[in-house]
Amino acid sequence: MNKEIFEKKPLIKKSLLQRWFKQEPDENCVIEINNLFANKPIESVSIHDMELIVSKYGTNVYKSFGLNMEEFYITYINECCKNGIISEFELDNIRHLQSLLLIADHTATYYRQKLGIDVIDREYIKLLKNSMLDNNDFAHFNKLVQFFDIGDTILKGIKDKRNTQFVDSLAKPFIAKKRISYREFHELEQSLEIRNIKFPAHSKQMLNKYLSYWKLEKEPLQQWGTNQEIIKNEICLYEESNIDWFELRSDRGYSSYKLIKRGTIVMTNKKMYFFASDSSSKLAYTQIANILALPDQVLFKKYKGKEPKLVSKKDQVIFEIMMKKIWNAHLSQNWPS
Repeated sequence: MNKEIFEKKPLIKKSLLQRWFKQEPDENCVIEINNLFANKPIESVSIHDMELIVSKYGTNVYKSFGLNMEEFYITYINECCKNGIISEFELDNIRHLQSLLLIADHTATYYRQKLGIDVIDREYIKLLKNSMLDNNDFAHFNKLVQFFDIGDTILKGIKDKRNTQFVDSLAKPFIAKKRISYREFHELEQSLEIRNIKFPAHSKQMLNKYLSYWKLEKEPLQQWGTNQEIIKNEICLYEESNIDWFELRSDRGYSSYKLIKRGTIVMTNKKMYFFASDSSSKLAYTQIANILALPDQVLFKKYKGKEPKLVSKKDQVIFEIMMKKIWNAHLSQNWPS
């Protein structure tokens, strides 16, 4: 890996005066250190190897070329960070390199912090995506946080942002279909728990609603109590108030749905009742060709006459689910006893 980071370079030729006085160009000291790193693995380079080069040039290279030493350090860390995976071995090498280059702790900390924010961000994203998480993964991540000296405020900012994105990605398919099963809900909770993510209240509330939709679809039809006047031998299966009744009307050659009335719908095993403030109506299932649950509306297709479109002012999804269940029960004649 070192050869990919540090490429061997030719030494600078001596000037005429340097040849006369048998001196070496000071810059060659930095070049020889570079070539040392290019030829030997970092872990194999010793303090003695460095001292041999420095003594050869008789200069305080760590002072005269301090920025070059820091560049060696930054270059190596940056290369380790490129693939997004920093191993324990690389962490040891970074510490060893600091000691070889005599870089002060405060300087090393500064550079690690500058580079570390992106590293920790990438590592945390990978941690969240890892489907085979264990304690070793968290231990390594915490060690990286400590090594790069990432403060609590910065770390919290990274986690909050990525946790939100992770929860959103998990919830996205359930939001799309507005349904989540018990098993899926439990798996999602476990996925957050193992990552030490608190289930956001708004997300949990929303998914609980989708869970209730899923449960309602799976449950068999049951009898429903009502105070509305229906025929005695009929079974009430659903009642909901605040239903808007629309019908298609023509005006100056244009047709559009107009609000006709608002009231309470009651569905039995025989027919649909609609109770408005000033009237009531009923529609037997034998008069209906189909009940279509369209986006944000339920359309009653009739064999004859005007076809009403109904919209719930409470929860349209529940209304649509119940209309589908009751219509399917009518088609199969499978009513609750």
